Amino acid sequence: MSASGSFTNVALRPWPAPAREKLTPVEIHAQIAQLTTERGHLRYITEDSLQNEIDTGTDPSKAASAKEGVVQVEQNAAPTRQERLVEIQRTGQAMFSRLEWSSFYTTNMIDLVSLILSKDPSKRVEGSFSARFKEQNVPHGSFGLDKGAPTEESQKGALTRDSNTLEKKKRKLVAMGSRMEALDKGIDNILQAATELETEVRKETKYWGEILSVSQKGWSLQKLRRDARHSPFAVHYGFQEASDHFKARRLAPLRMDKDGSIILDPALALKPKTLRVRVTANGKILGTSTLPPQGELSDLGIEKSIQLARDSLFEEELYHEMSMERRQLGSFGVQLRDSCIHLPVPDLGGGQTNRIVLIDCVARDDKFLDADDRSEDWLAQKIAEALRILLAHEHHMRLHRRSQVPPPLTQNRRVHPSPPLLRTMLTFFHHTSAVNSLQNYLDLTVAAMTSAGLNTSSHVVRENSWAHLIEALKKPQDKDLSVADQILRSLSKPFDGTATLTLPSSNETRPELITINTRTYMGAPIFGSEYKVIVPPSLGVVLDLPQDQKREFRFTSATELEHYLDWILSLDLTHSLLPLEYGERAVVIDIIPPRVSIWTKGRKKRAKKDVVIEFARGALKLSVANPQVHGEAMTENEIIWDGRKDATSFKKTVKGFMG
Repeated sequence: MSASGSFTNVALRPWPAPAREKLTPVEIHAQIAQLTTERGHLRYITEDSLQNEIDTGTDPSKAASAKEGVVQVEQNAAPTRQERLVEIQRTGQAMFSRLEWSSFYTTNMIDLVSLILSKDPSKRVEGSFSARFKEQNVPHGSFGLDKGAPTEESQKGALTRDSNTLEKKKRKLVAMGSRMEALDKGIDNILQAATELETEVRKETKYWGEILSVSQKGWSLQKLRRDARHSPFAVHYGFQEASDHFKARRLAPLRMDKDGSIILDPALALKPKTLRVRVTANGKILGTSTLPPQGELSDLGIEKSIQLARDSLFEEELYHEMSMERRQLGSFGVQLRDSCIHLPVPDLGGGQTNRIVLIDCVARDDKFLDADDRSEDWLAQKIAEALRILLAHEHHMRLHRRSQVPPPLTQNRRVHPSPPLLRTMLTFFHHTSAVNSLQNYLDLTVAAMTSAGLNTSSHVVRENSWAHLIEALKKPQDKDLSVADQILRSLSKPFDGTATLTLPSSNETRPELITINTRTYMGAPIFGSEYKVIVPPSLGVVLDLPQDQKREFRFTSATELEHYLDWILSLDLTHSLLPLEYGERAVVIDIIPPRVSIWTKGRKKRAKKDVVIEFARGALKLSVANPQVHGEAMTENEIIWDGRKDATSFKKTVKGFMG
């Protein structure tokens, strides 16, 4: 075989391209179009024909040329009817194939333009895509169009591409750095927000914890308006029934501090005040009321601070009410000097007679001056406590009156008088002084009469309402009041005391009593203490009182009462006891001073002696004298009983004097 003969059957084919796993739709359409152009319609191409061509190595282009030459030769001959039909059919298929090809490219061009326009969000090109393109699910805006650089610049070649690549890298780095910076800033903002949230949670937890603690301690809380973010609650630390001047100060907001704790309102943060009571005599302080010491206000808990503020407001109201009441008590010696109330205290029995109680309102932390003498600390402390109790009782009574059915409406304005605070204290002092004076007098009288061997006794009830308190509480007039309020309400009424003294001349089985009623009220119509003495019927006969006349005698001072009782007792001994002992031998001569003449025994030498009895300040004096001789009485015997236990009895002494 020659060399030329070896290349006779060689077929020249393109170098096979590397096989792809999957062709794109565009490549598939291009290959289909190429096959249609080379071999006609696709339905005439089969797998067997293609494999036969590969095996035989036939060149499709040469076969097509040979086929065209045969057809050209056959065209020269006259075509038959069958051939014409075939030719017409082939021509229609060719036209149809061209139409399909132009439709394919036109559709692709429309889809390409629509895809480019879809990059602009303002363009609505959804209806411009073909059905085949929609099935491929190509994302909108994924293909763009760039006008590009001018032609002269595009010719620069690789330099321009390198510069573009470098610019893209720079932009990419800038974008990456910007994203990293944004992420760092976002993380910082998140951490800052988390820190602020944690701080707010801690503050809210602490604030609400203290609010809960305040509520659990019994303080009344009130919610404020919605826009009060840092003080949503307020505490009622005042008293509901306080006077109008202090009722507006009973509410204070609970503000939140930076750390969540409650900040004291300026009304609560003020220095707490207290009522100071001092007892003085002759310019010297004998006693001072005291309170338990407190630490610094900033070191105390919120509950303790609120309590101090409430106590301070109560003390200020107490001092204010007493200052207003003081205007009505000027006639009793109550004065206001240098913001200090001066309250005179009468003699309470054996003590100082010129004591003055000083009442003022001072800061709780102020250092009080030491008293010169601590003997009256108890009195100052009791006065302060009593004043506080009286004001608290007044609050309860205001609530009680407000809860009752209101009185009928009138055109006259109702007057609300000041609560009787100082008036009650004055009434108590004067009543105590009056009863103590009477008690001392009766004790001395009984002691003197007992030492003289006379059957005399006394009994003193300092306050009748207190003596019958249990019976009064069993049948209360107002069941809505508590027991404490019922007891305290009796203090605003006049004080009534009762004392009894047995007459020396009375029988032990049927004693006759002198009744002394003591009534004290610092108002009309008494304006102080009054004594009413009720004498028994036997003394009414001695005094020669009409039967229809009351055996009552009133006195406004203890001195007058004592003088009268001294005279009554002396009169009873002279005109009642001695006539009972000596019968007709005793002849009443005079009642001022009480004097009686007694005849001695014996028929031949009978003599008459005058007996004068004087009782004064717990001392019984007996004087025996002869009748007047030349205008003068000769005193023979005299004896005094002043309470000594070893003295001779009155009756034996008189009998001894009479002989």
